[in-house]
Amino acid sequence: MTSWIPDLSTTNTPRYMAIADAIAADLAAGRLTPGDRLPAQRRLAGELGLDFTTVARGYAEAQRRGLLASQVGSGTYVMDPGSKEHPKQVKSDTRRNGPADFSMNLPPEPDDEALMGRMRAGTEALSQDLLSLLRYQTFPTDGPDREMALRWLKGVGLTPAADRVQFASGAQAALAGILSVLASPGDMIACEALTYPGIRSLCSQLNLGLMGLEEDDHGLDPAAFEAACKGRMIKALYLNPTLHNPTTRTLSLQRRKELAEISARHGVPILEDDAYGQLCQTKPQPFAVLAPETTWYVGSLSKCVGAGLRLAHVVAPERNASMRLARVLRSQSVMVSPIMMALASRWIEDGTANEMLWHIRNESAARQKLAAQHLKDQTFRADPDGFHLWLQLGNGWTSTAFVSQVRNQSIGLAESDAFVVSGQSPEAVRLCLGGPHKRSQVDTALSVIAETLSNAPQDVATYF
Repeated sequence: MTSWIPDLSTTNTPRYMAIADAIAADLAAGRLTPGDRLPAQRRLAGELGLDFTTVARGYAEAQRRGLLASQVGSGTYVMDPGSKEHPKQVKSDTRRNGPADFSMNLPPEPDDEALMGRMRAGTEALSQDLLSLLRYQTFPTDGPDREMALRWLKGVGLTPAADRVQFASGAQAALAGILSVLASPGDMIACEALTYPGIRSLCSQLNLGLMGLEEDDHGLDPAAFEAACKGRMIKALYLNPTLHNPTTRTLSLQRRKELAEISARHGVPILEDDAYGQLCQTKPQPFAVLAPETTWYVGSLSKCVGAGLRLAHVVAPERNASMRLARVLRSQSVMVSPIMMALASRWIEDGTANEMLWHIRNESAARQKLAAQHLKDQTFRADPDGFHLWLQLGNGWTSTAFVSQVRNQSIGLAESDAFVVSGQSPEAVRLCLGGPHKRSQVDTALSVIAETLSNAPQDVATYF
């Protein structure tokens, strides 16, 4: 490890920028050479009399410029920006070098060259039939795309009849279509008190009320659901039962059975948003199995393959309901993109989708281990199969102040207010560990978050 200590006395630029500038200047002058290992961030902060987050931000800025490379467990090394390897690295990793925005819940992106090759082969194969994919078309119940959808749904334990399955351009479009089938303006939809922000937006756009029901340590309280059903106040119950967004909780089989029984007895449909269902390796049976007559199941590829693959599979309670949804979806978007459909079907058929799913699971587990190490002194909920966590704030931090503080360190988080339907907002944030970030970036961001939380707001705050 080099004993490099930069001289920041001759510049008035922000300290983090001065650190990155010093790395560039010392590399150009020969005081640093490619392969040098820089001091640990905490050690350099002590030498310079700066706080840890400033040094971490400086290293991140230098990495963004292509001057540094970090390797989890090994340290931070100087790179040669003029080497033959550098342009290739910058080209492939440009999407990864921006601010560490952990507010969007995206799966970790693959970096395995063999897997990337399979993905490219799938997209290249589409060019052989490109003209037909640019036409209007339907997807018959006995066609190959429906067959691949049924194969994929088996991964969560569903084996519906083909005529109960519909396609939508992502889960959000599917939910909009289902709500249009089930409710009219002014009607009320129930959900958990903490819920996916997208359902809040949809209900607002469709002029539907949203009722947040009480929860306990195991999830939605059955008694609260029963009371809402008896009062004939709700048209449907929206649930995200597996790797819940934002709390990461997965409803137990017993709790699912209780809620399914209430749904069936009162005839109140359940909208099962199973965006993360494929990720969970020990998940209980879906509501679509426990209460098939009243459940609308939505499973998408965005969280288990890639967010840009806008395709969702909807399983309706029965054939007539499926036909009603088909008419709504057709009026909203005409059809799902044939190109998206063809790519998804090919990846399911040749195993690429399953390989991507395994990559996401494995990389998520590795990142969750990092989170457990950095946040060992904090209170948070997480699941090794998921790529987000729900972090409870302490030491006097509010969610608004904390999000503002780490944003100044170029780290984006989602504060609790975005998820609250009823009751007081907890002082908590959702942190996504995936997206277009290398594991080393996640490691650095977690270090900054842990360091910030170890101090009281008045000691470190730079927000206004």
